Amino acid sequence: MGAVLAFAAATFALGPIAGVAAGAAGPFAVSRLLEARRQRWRRRLDTGAAAAALALADAIRGGHSLHGALLSAAPSMGGAAGTELRRCSLELQLGAPVDEALERLRARAASRRYDTLVAACLLQRRAGGDLAALLRECARSFEDEERLLGDARAATAQARFTGLVVVMLPLGGAFLAELARPGVVASLAASALTAWLAGLALALQLAAAFWIRRLGRVRA
Repeated sequence: MGAVLAFAAATFALGPIAGVAAGAAGPFAVSRLLEARRQRWRRRLDTGAAAAALALADAIRGGHSLHGALLSAAPSMGGAAGTELRRCSLELQLGAPVDEALERLRARAASRRYDTLVAACLLQRRAGGDLAALLRECARSFEDEERLLGDARAATAQARFTGLVVVMLPLGGAFLAELARPGVVASLAASALTAWLAGLALALQLAAAFWIRRLGRVRA
């Protein structure tokens, strides 16, 4: 579907050659969109890790076991973290052992915060200790980390946006030139030299976009 839509839009705007190129790039673009959606979900899940730890700690302080805390905390949680806790709670209600349900939660989250959260729960089940206090300490650490990441993203936001604008300017210029004079982009392929220069320029733009995104990425 992505390939068909990209082919139709590019053919209408820029001609058949651009349509074929856009159609070939369509599946890749759709896969990147799906990957970006998964990354957004994981970021929301990461952001809710502190709230999940506090909810579990409160339930344990209220007298629940870990099994009961998972069942009790899940309905009160919202967002991505609440969705995953409710899924974990449903698995427990269907008879899954606590260890297996937590391991599946950790695997789905694919996050250091949930690795820490699940490790704390499993360690307490095997060795004992004050799990509620440990979960509260984890929540404080997660909140501090989230604040630092937010500060880093805010500090680099303008530079990342400027880099994106610089990368998109030549492409926008080519699009406007094609609208003003249809066929001007296709005429670049009429000569081997202009085709080679245009291809080189496009490759450099893509490389610049990749490195701007990579260098501007904020990681924990």
